[in-house]
Amino acid sequence: MAPVNFIAAASQHAEWASIRRTVIAANVANTNTPGYKAKDIEAFSLEPSIAGATMAQSHPAHFGSPDTSRYVVSTNFSDATDEYHSGNNVSIDRELMKASSVSREQSLNAGLLKAFNRLIAMSSRG
Repeated sequence: MAPVNFIAAASQHAEWASIRRTVIAANVANTNTPGYKAKDIEAFSLEPSIAGATMAQSHPAHFGSPDTSRYVVSTNFSDATDEYHSGNNVSIDRELMKASSVSREQSLNAGLLKAFNRLIAMSSRG
C-alpha cells in the first residue's frame, strides 16, 4: 500500500465536502421546481473518478458553481425513490440529513487536521 499524504487527503476531503454541500443546497433551493431531480455526488475516495459532469449555470446572474468535474454528480441514487405529482423528487428531510452528515464529516476533518498540526508542532519543539 502506498503512503498517503495526510494533508493532501484532508484537503481533498474538504473539497469533496464543500462540493457536496453545494449540491445539497441546490437540491433544497429547487424543492418546489417542477420536474427537478435531486442530485448527489459519489462517496469520497482518495482517487475520485473523473466523469466530466458539471453543474449548469442557467442564468448569467447566478453564482458560478465549483468545479465538480472530479466528482460524479448524479440524479440516479437509491434513496431518491419518492416522486411528487410535479415530477420533483426532492425531500427536505433527506437533504437536511445529508447536510448534517456533511457537517459532521467536515468537523471531524478539521479536528483531525488540528490534532495533526499539534503533533507536528510538539515534535518540532523537541
